[in-house]
Amino acid sequence: MAAYPTPYAGQRATADLLASMLPISVVKAADESVTSSTALQDDNHLILPMEANATYIVEGALFYDGQFNAGNLKLTWTLPTSATIYWAPNAPALGGAAAYASQATTTGTLSVGTYGTGGTKTTASISATVITAATAGSMTLRWAQDTSSATATTIYAKSWLRAIRIA
Repeated sequence: MAAYPTPYAGQRATADLLASMLPISVVKAADESVTSSTALQDDNHLILPMEANATYIVEGALFYDGQFNAGNLKLTWTLPTSATIYWAPNAPALGGAAAYASQATTTGTLSVGTYGTGGTKTTASISATVITAATAGSMTLRWAQDTSSATATTIYAKSWLRAIRIA
């Protein structure tokens, strides 16, 4: 089984080699809200740097809320040029159902439901595989309300993403 990077017998353990083995993690530093808008925006904090010609496993948790069965949450990503993504949020389904929806896509947006405000936050678990091409760049979460609502949809501080390079 191949590993990234592949250490060889007798190879010198340099700082660069050891750093390439670490996951890249980001934690949202502040709450961010969208009100009465379905226009996608870049998240101010959930941005992961990615190297060219690499494959990453990405996971994370978005802690959010919004008016029950109203604004909801629409999600997508900005990626480095020519990168490919296979991803899914595991979160409440639209329509106020108690069921969770695990949707997967390679393009476009996916939407998840909200359970209300002022109480327990809703969580969307993120799972993705990202394959970059010849250009390095950033993977940035983009989000908005799925349906315009005068009640804010908020992604809270302490939401996080982590990328592990596997090839």
